[in-house]
Amino acid sequence: MLTDARRAQIIEMCQSLVQIQSLAGQEGAVIARAQRWMHELGYRDVAVDPYGNLTGTLVGTEGTGTLLFDSHVDTVAAQESEAWRFPPFSGQVAEGRIWGRGTSDMKGALAASLAGAAYAAQDGKLRGRVIISASVGEEVIEGLALREVIKTHRPDLVIICESTDLKLNIAGRGRAEVTLVTLGKSAHASTPHLGVNALKHMARLILELDKLDPPFDPLLGAGILEPTEVIPTPFPSVSVLPWRCRARYDRRLLVGETQNDVLTPIQDVIDRLKTQDSTFNAHAAIDTDQFTCYTGQVLTGLKFQSAWQFSPSEPFAARMLEALQKAGQSAGIGHYSFCTNGSYSAVQAGIPTLGYGPGTEEVAHTTDEYLELSQLWGAAQGYYAMSSMGVQ
Repeated sequence: MLTDARRAQIIEMCQSLVQIQSLAGQEGAVIARAQRWMHELGYRDVAVDPYGNLTGTLVGTEGTGTLLFDSHVDTVAAQESEAWRFPPFSGQVAEGRIWGRGTSDMKGALAASLAGAAYAAQDGKLRGRVIISASVGEEVIEGLALREVIKTHRPDLVIICESTDLKLNIAGRGRAEVTLVTLGKSAHASTPHLGVNALKHMARLILELDKLDPPFDPLLGAGILEPTEVIPTPFPSVSVLPWRCRARYDRRLLVGETQNDVLTPIQDVIDRLKTQDSTFNAHAAIDTDQFTCYTGQVLTGLKFQSAWQFSPSEPFAARMLEALQKAGQSAGIGHYSFCTNGSYSAVQAGIPTLGYGPGTEEVAHTTDEYLELSQLWGAAQGYYAMSSMGVQ
């Protein structure tokens, strides 16, 4: 299936995507490059929706049903670029790897899925309808932009192409962003007894929350609650007690957890601290965020993306597992520890969803991000096999 020419083309595709910087809200250039690749590979009905998501379609001569492969094209920033072994937007190939921001998360997966499905069609193997989605804004709010793709194309099965180390993922943790606010009273720092230091109250709250035992799931692990940001007001401050302090928490969600499940334990701690100190004042809420697409469209969403899980014995999972095994891959069963667009497709849209992609979770968002070439080519073979198997 993968000739030397095809392997070279997959590398070229991946490099061309990595060489274009594409923070969330700035994906226009990389979408345009992926669009050119779709036309070159023979995709039809190639289109960009109002939010900037790119889709292209292939149709086989046999089989029914629609299989969607989704890869987001936005990346996090390439921090500490001077510390990278190779420039983060070079797409350098060395040591059996391709290096750069987005190689693992997840432009390598987009290149592999574009190639794998197209090669299956070129070889007369493709069954049913296959859609490749290059989606936007995932790093801001998972699934928010993908909903337009789902609404338009109504797939029967979604494959999230985030890194799985070529395993077939049947589940993924969700994610909530929680904002905590403590309120105090401003005073000169030389007379702190005349005020209430909101920063100290936030410190107390953080230490108490750190004592909570997170919920646990045998497959997905712990529903961790971790502080990621603390900002006092005023900031910067010169000899002024902070009268307000805001902290942001990242909460990893398990299957079935609700907003109340997240907020109630936090509120219980706040209530307890209030009984211990009459000056303590705090509240907690799930964040709402806006994302301005590169097209100018504005999306607003609650930063609460649910966890999801399917049984490996489900017919659609067994079918994709069989496809990968027939292609000679070991295809173990796995799950995502981080959150993906699958939170929308599996839970909110209610569509059977699996994960399969090159690379490992641990490499995403890191300095010296890379993707093993063997994983890149292996994923292309996997997408070829899934496209050849089809949904039905």
